[in-house]
Amino acid sequence: MNQDKNTGRIKTRETALLFIYQSRVRNDDYMDSLRVFRENSEYNAIIDEDKDYFFEITKGVLEDQSELDNMYAPFLKNWRIDRLPVLDRIIMEIAIYEINNMEDIHVSVSINEAVKLAKKYGTDNSSSYINGVLSSYEKSL
Repeated sequence: MNQDKNTGRIKTRETALLFIYQSRVRNDDYMDSLRVFRENSEYNAIIDEDKDYFFEITKGVLEDQSELDNMYAPFLKNWRIDRLPVLDRIIMEIAIYEINNMEDIHVSVSINEAVKLAKKYGTDNSSSYINGVLSSYEKSL
């Protein structure tokens, strides 16, 4: 993957995080959530740049949320899934989805990008916690 595609993928992953969050908060179906989200033209260009990834990751995470949560749940230390911040959950779901379904994305990239998103959108402890959970999950594969 070249540098421009990497940069685009990073932006698309972040946009997917925001879309999934909005979709869960609004509790809309996928197409209604997408219509509302696309009303913000800032995101349209990012989505259009890497449509295949955006649609695969957003549909996959939204459709398989429980399954994805169950994959990393055994690695939560002193936490239950329902106590995790929503954005932390979504960040881990995206990474777990990538690790299990997107062979063109190396596991270390998925984990690294999850940590970056956690630093930007999570709590002070989110990035180190997410790194630990995802690293433990990786070792179990």
